[in-house]
Amino acid sequence: MSGEVMWALLLGGAAPAAGDQPPAVVVVAPATDTLGQAIADAYRSNPALEAQRARLRTIDEQVVQAGAPYRLRAQLNASLNYQDQRQQNFLGRFVDVENRTMGARVSVSQILLNGGRTAAAVSTAEAQVLAGREELRAAENATLYEVVDAFAAVLRDQALVAIQRRSVESYGRQVDQAVARERGGELTRTDIAQASAQREIIRAQLAQAEANLQTSRIRFASAVGRNPGALVPPPVLPGLPATLDEAFAVAEAEAPTLWQARMIARAGDARVSAERAERAPTLAVSGSYGYSSIGDYRVRDLRPEVIGGVTMTVPLLTGGVIGSRVRAAVADRQRLGFEVEGARRDVLARTQEAWNQSVAAAQQRELGRLAVDAGRTALTGVRRSFGEGFRSNFEVLDSEQRLLNAQVLEVQAIYAAYVAKARVLAVLGRLQAATVAQGVPAYDDAVNLRRAKGATFGPFDPFLAPIDRASMPGAAIKAPPVVPVATDTRLRPAAVTELPGPLGNALPVGGAPVLMLPTIDELGDAGVTGG
Repeated sequence: MSGEVMWALLLGGAAPAAGDQPPAVVVVAPATDTLGQAIADAYRSNPALEAQRARLRTIDEQVVQAGAPYRLRAQLNASLNYQDQRQQNFLGRFVDVENRTMGARVSVSQILLNGGRTAAAVSTAEAQVLAGREELRAAENATLYEVVDAFAAVLRDQALVAIQRRSVESYGRQVDQAVARERGGELTRTDIAQASAQREIIRAQLAQAEANLQTSRIRFASAVGRNPGALVPPPVLPGLPATLDEAFAVAEAEAPTLWQARMIARAGDARVSAERAERAPTLAVSGSYGYSSIGDYRVRDLRPEVIGGVTMTVPLLTGGVIGSRVRAAVADRQRLGFEVEGARRDVLARTQEAWNQSVAAAQQRELGRLAVDAGRTALTGVRRSFGEGFRSNFEVLDSEQRLLNAQVLEVQAIYAAYVAKARVLAVLGRLQAATVAQGVPAYDDAVNLRRAKGATFGPFDPFLAPIDRASMPGAAIKAPPVVPVATDTRLRPAAVTELPGPLGNALPVGGAPVLMLPTIDELGDAGVTGG
């Protein structure tokens, strides 16, 4: 049985009550609201998703900024100076000396060889851009999962409200029958009290169900950007893997959070190369041309001035800073490598968890359907026997409650199964608007970087970039220290076997002295800063 059919059977085609209609503010929802329309609206206007896109555009600019040394720099300097100084001449007399200067010059500079520094910086920025794109993809999957969850939650709560209302009506009829039969001497006031108590319990549950429905509607409005209309039961989501092993393979190949960790690790490789490149020499040329005058401000006294030069800088002694930064970058890259493995394990764990939730919910859905069928049959038989005097009023109430529990279980299981499938897709990175809904234009996350690069092209980029990249040091890192295998895995003896009561009811937040951090000298005495 498809998801659409199951939702439709649960909703029963009943229209929502007047209190469930969306307010007449914000945006008017379509007459029939589909999951595809909700996904399209959220993809276009969800603020969290838009903020992530803007963040990626910010990261794009780091590529342009990192490649700035490849491009020619030029600046215009103009000056107008006046100096009045009292000086003593060789005769011992003091005289006033005035000095007036003015001038203007254009200065240009260009790095020819940078030892791979710029190439490493560009590689770092490009890896961060790729990580940002994966972060955007993860944000899109998380946003659309929230849309699917809210959409299904509204349908679930509408079904629960309808079930509770029918149950209230049924218990109301049971109370009326108990009152009539009590007058005829067949039942007692105890039977009336039992039916009345059960009816009030269901009315309380109905009030909570109606509140839950409004909460789900609020979640829908927050994610989609408008209040829900008359929701159409959602179809089966596309892109689901056929087996758990296939899901694991897809997770390792496509999961955005795993790829984000991999790209961050690639940026760590480039940072190692950047720190090693600090040992390499640099070669740059510079020049300026302008006019200057000394002694007055008359334009006719301006004289031309030309300056040019080539500068080579070779680091010799740096006080151990470069070596320390290289070691720090290597250790940081080792950390990123461990985080990649941690991200892989987390993705696989979340994939299996969502898969198991879907399987369990599907089993509960089938069992709930069987329980509903059996509950209806049992209630019909008990009511017939009750009318013939063979069953008690309590047995009727008990059968009513069993049917209600089965209906609630079925509705909750249908919701959980559908949302768990959406979660599987979100973890795998397949819950994207362009791949789930037809006709949704995809946001191009690469167009901004292409535009930024095109607007800042330098005349020497095609020549300097390959040379600098060829001179970029390698990013090979040493293997991290290996923690030895435990020789004894027994736990140490415990001094305390049980945590004694009573329950804690207050935090010791008042009257405590301010804790002072240790000074650098104290840390040095402890052996932290030595060596």
